[in-house]
Amino acid sequence: MLLQEVNPGSSEVLAEAAGADWMVRAIDLRTPVPNDAPVRRCGVAIAGRGLRSCRSWLLGEIPQSERILLIETQTERTPFIAVSYHAPPGVTYGIVKPRQAVAFASWLSTQNVPLLFGADANTPLVDAFDFANTRTHWHTGYRRLQGEEGDDLLFGPGKVHDLDDALRRWLALHPDEMDRLRASHPSGPLAITHRTRRRKNSPGNPRRFDSVWASRHWVVRHIEHLYEKGIAAGSDHAPVVVDLDLTARSGKEEKT
Repeated sequence: MLLQEVNPGSSEVLAEAAGADWMVRAIDLRTPVPNDAPVRRCGVAIAGRGLRSCRSWLLGEIPQSERILLIETQTERTPFIAVSYHAPPGVTYGIVKPRQAVAFASWLSTQNVPLLFGADANTPLVDAFDFANTRTHWHTGYRRLQGEEGDDLLFGPGKVHDLDDALRRWLALHPDEMDRLRASHPSGPLAITHRTRRRKNSPGNPRRFDSVWASRHWVVRHIEHLYEKGIAAGSDHAPVVVDLDLTARSGKEEKT
């Protein structure tokens, strides 16, 4: 489970309810400072069953380090890296949001191992059927970036890493479902996981801010976006449930 905005006071209850054997929390890996805002005492977390992660760490010196948690673990003797990512809202944090995305995208571009990450990305603005037409909020060239690179390096067509959006990979194997979505939601998004500007008398704007991204080592068997269930449970985001098969073998097996 790749979790965002984890309340430390209820994290153990969540882990127990999910039947998790272990949970790693980003807040336990950073040193708090006296002026920490309450939101910084939440952060992201990763939980799972079976073998406990063998290493966990935060992504370097970034302003919101508790929002990117990485672990090394394995399944069926094949090691992989899992990451939970939470983008700072651009409305509140401004340019910190794309700088965080660029830092993570740069790190991803150096990786060549089985890897996946789950994200509350607070983007894209346009979730187009043709990925080339997808537009993130703080895309490269956006005037407020003043020449800096944007979050399209992580979540847009300008991405600098080799991971794929799990939903797009699944839709590529199910063209009938893509045609159905195109007919029912010609302007997107491909799925709904959140609504911005949602009010009592307004449903808000549908967005797909929550996604799972996977390296080429994974096969996407199924994916669901449980927005209504998430709302009913008290969240304002949908859980994204993905069935993945790890097809890569260990280095030792590949040599033999």
